[in-house]
Amino acid sequence: MPMTVLLVDDDAIVREVMGEQLRALGHAVALAPDARAACALAMAGRFDALLIDQRLDGEDGRDLLRRLRGIDGTRAGRAVAISAELDPERAAELCSQGFDATLQKPTDLDRLRAALGTDTPPALDDAAALAIWGNMDTVRMLRGMLRDELPAYRDLIAAAANARDEPALRETLHRMKSSAGFCGAVPLTAFIDATPRDRVDWEAILVRYDDACGALMTDLQATPAP
Repeated sequence: MPMTVLLVDDDAIVREVMGEQLRALGHAVALAPDARAACALAMAGRFDALLIDQRLDGEDGRDLLRRLRGIDGTRAGRAVAISAELDPERAAELCSQGFDATLQKPTDLDRLRAALGTDTPPALDDAAALAIWGNMDTVRMLRGMLRDELPAYRDLIAAAANARDEPALRETLHRMKSSAGFCGAVPLTAFIDATPRDRVDWEAILVRYDDACGALMTDLQATPAP
């Protein structure tokens, strides 16, 4: 289920990377570099989850959580402590002090999804694909074709990123979205939908594509031939 997430971290690279990961999972994200910005965002909106770095400039993450719990917009949000230094003892301590989960940086999509407490969506949505084609043999055939096309799509994205060619990227994403939709390929569709139209992060786009393919490939490889 899509969530609205408040991510608080004073490292701009962490905010950018984790923000893209959260969008790839289908969530809406607000980014805050410090406690003051986090509280301002909490006063202005409502959040289903809070990801709070434990070494913020000028404030401990636990102190910030207590402040956010006093604001209506974040009072009930699931709280996740994020840290680059997190052993089991430290994780248990943070959970005893009000956090619902902990997450060590850097992270991947599976661990991020688990920390947020969201159910893992199916990588391949059979119902959506069958609603289009009405025949599972056709769906399997198309999924096999998509599996074989993923490396070529990666090459096209890489070429667009190297040239900073946004029209070429948009054309590739458009083609991919049709293929992904026909096959019910959930992570690939989420990757495409989470790529902003007005400001492409060229440095991160291949990493995001590889994350989406990684989430999809196990099920695609297990798809039997018709």
